[in-house]
This record gives sequence, structure tokens and C-alpha cells, in this order.
Amino acid sequence: MTGPGSPADGFVYDDIRDFLNLEARLLDQRKFDEWNALFTPEGMYWVPLADQQADPVNHLSLVYEDAMMREVRINRLRHDRAWSQQPRSRTAHSVSCIVIEERYPDEGRVVVGSSFMMSEWRSFGLRTLAGLYTHDLVLSGDGYRIAQKRVDLIDSEGVFEPIEVFI
Repeated sequence: MTGPGSPADGFVYDDIRDFLNLEARLLDQRKFDEWNALFTPEGMYWVPLADQQADPVNHLSLVYEDAMMREVRINRLRHDRAWSQQPRSRTAHSVSCIVIEERYPDEGRVVVGSSFMMSEWRSFGLRTLAGLYTHDLVLSGDGYRIAQKRVDLIDSEGVFEPIEVFI
């Protein structure tokens, strides 16, 4: 694991931090198309059900979405008749404790861990979701892209209102 610096392999901590903050800001501003464009074409968005869950295929997950399923959710969040979004959710994300966990310079890939808190206001009131992000990022000509975003909620096995928005 490494922190700040400008390593020779091309992965710059400040750029990664700025990318994660941009992602959070796009979600908070409900700019879902721009957020979705941060993913590679094969990129996956995963919220495991269990702590230390090994994979999304052989175990149940709260969310496991490819580009098509993210687009379905985005369309649902925008629809005027989406009763669960009346009034629309408002969120505030905070991302912290950003650490480069693994580097794969030959593949142009880096794995980044961070902590997050997301407050969401909906018709039932205010709730806070918290946990750990693991971003598998690919460095391309125009910056970073998300190959996989894993969201480990600290209370994933608990009971809570349905997750409508992206965490």
C-alpha cells in the first residue's frame, strides 16, 4: 500500500483522489450519465451482501450491475412516475482514507481502497450509509476509468430501506 506521490509507473495519488472526489460529486449532483461514463464498457458496480464476500457470482449480492443494469436504474431514478423518488433522493458523499492498495503498471491498472459515508434524504427521512470502497481503475488516454467499483457497507447484512440511488 502506498500514499501520496508521483510514482514512475504513472499512477499519481492526487489524480486518483481527484477522480474519486469527482465520482462522488457527480452522484450528489444526480449527473448519472456522466457518472456512468466513468466506467469501462465492461465495468461492474458491486455491493456485496456479506462481509468478506469472495465474489458476486457464487453468492448473493445487494447489487451487481453491468452497464445495461446501471442504465436501467438511471432511467428509473429519472422517471417522473417513480413513486419511491417522490420527492427525489438527495445525497452527500464523503470519501476519505484513500490508499493505493495494488499497482499493475504493465496492465495500466491500480486498485484503490477508501472509506466513505453517504447521507441520503428521502421521503422517510435522513439515513447514513457507510463502508469501504474498492475501485479497480484503468488508466487510459483520457484519465481513469472504473473496471469495478465494490461497495462494502458496514451494515450490509442488516435490515434497511431499499437502496434506490448509487452509493
